[in-house]
Amino acid sequence: MKYVLWALLLYLGWRWYLSKKSPPSSPPQEASAATEEAPEAGASTEKMVSCAHCGIHLPISESVQGTGALHFCSDEHRLRHSGH
Repeated sequence: MKYVLWALLLYLGWRWYLSKKSPPSSPPQEASAATEEAPEAGASTEKMVSCAHCGIHLPISESVQGTGALHFCSDEHRLRHSGH
Protein backbone atom coordinates (compact mmCIF):
# COMPACT_ATOMS: atom_id res chain seq x y z
CA MET A 1 0.00 0.00 0.00
CA LYS A 2 2.83 2.40 0.79
CA TYR A 3 4.26 1.87 -2.71
CA VAL A 4 0.97 2.94 -4.26
CA LEU A 5 1.00 6.12 -2.17
CA TRP A 6 4.61 6.86 -3.15
CA ALA A 7 3.81 6.24 -6.81
CA LEU A 8 0.83 8.58 -6.60
CA LEU A 9 2.92 11.25 -4.88
CA LEU A 10 5.63 10.98 -7.52
CA TYR A 11 3.08 11.12 -10.34
CA LEU A 12 1.43 14.24 -8.90
CA GLY A 13 4.80 15.88 -8.37
CA TRP A 14 5.81 15.13 -11.94
CA ARG A 15 2.52 16.56 -13.29
CA TRP A 16 3.02 19.71 -11.19
CA TYR A 17 6.59 20.06 -12.44
CA LEU A 18 5.51 19.73 -16.09
CA SER A 19 2.70 22.26 -15.64
CA LYS A 20 5.15 24.83 -14.23
CA LYS A 21 7.80 24.10 -16.85
CA SER A 22 5.73 24.34 -20.02
CA PRO A 23 4.09 27.60 -21.15
CA PRO A 24 0.29 27.68 -21.05
CA SER A 25 -1.24 26.18 -24.15
CA SER A 26 -3.59 28.11 -26.37
CA PRO A 27 -7.32 27.45 -25.90
CA PRO A 28 -9.01 25.04 -28.32
CA GLN A 29 -10.59 26.45 -31.47
CA GLU A 30 -14.13 25.78 -30.23
CA ALA A 31 -13.59 27.77 -27.06
CA SER A 32 -12.10 30.73 -28.91
CA ALA A 33 -15.02 30.71 -31.37
CA ALA A 34 -17.49 30.82 -28.48
CA THR A 35 -15.78 33.84 -26.95
CA GLU A 36 -16.01 35.72 -30.23
CA GLU A 37 -19.80 35.48 -30.10
CA ALA A 38 -19.97 36.66 -26.48
CA PRO A 39 -21.15 40.24 -25.91
CA GLU A 40 -18.53 42.89 -25.36
CA ALA A 41 -17.56 43.93 -21.87
CA GLY A 42 -19.32 47.27 -22.32
CA ALA A 43 -22.63 45.66 -23.30
CA SER A 44 -25.63 46.39 -21.08
CA THR A 45 -26.72 43.77 -18.59
CA GLU A 46 -30.22 42.74 -17.63
CA LYS A 47 -31.66 43.09 -14.14
CA MET A 48 -32.06 39.84 -12.20
CA VAL A 49 -35.07 39.16 -9.98
CA SER A 50 -35.95 36.29 -7.67
CA CYS A 51 -39.13 34.25 -7.73
CA ALA A 52 -41.37 35.25 -4.79
CA HIS A 53 -42.42 31.60 -4.39
CA CYS A 54 -39.24 29.50 -4.70
CA GLY A 55 -36.46 32.12 -4.64
CA ILE A 56 -34.73 31.15 -7.91
CA HIS A 57 -32.98 34.04 -9.69
CA LEU A 58 -33.81 34.76 -13.32
CA PRO A 59 -33.63 37.68 -15.78
CA ILE A 60 -36.53 40.11 -15.47
CA SER A 61 -37.47 39.53 -19.13
CA GLU A 62 -38.08 35.82 -18.40
CA SER A 63 -40.06 36.42 -15.21
CA VAL A 64 -43.84 36.44 -14.82
CA GLN A 65 -45.14 39.66 -13.27
CA GLY A 66 -47.37 39.18 -10.26
CA THR A 67 -49.33 41.65 -8.18
CA GLY A 68 -47.33 44.62 -7.02
CA ALA A 69 -43.60 44.28 -7.51
CA LEU A 70 -43.56 40.48 -7.21
CA HIS A 71 -41.90 38.36 -9.89
CA PHE A 72 -42.27 34.62 -10.46
CA CYS A 73 -40.41 32.01 -12.51
CA SER A 74 -43.66 30.52 -13.89
CA ASP A 75 -47.43 30.96 -13.96
CA GLU A 76 -47.73 27.92 -11.71
CA HIS A 77 -45.69 29.60 -8.96
CA ARG A 78 -47.64 32.84 -9.42
CA LEU A 79 -50.93 30.96 -8.91
CA ARG A 80 -49.59 28.95 -5.97
CA HIS A 81 -48.31 32.10 -4.27
CA SER A 82 -51.63 33.91 -4.68
CA GLY A 83 -53.33 30.92 -3.03
CA HIS A 84 -51.46 31.49 0.27
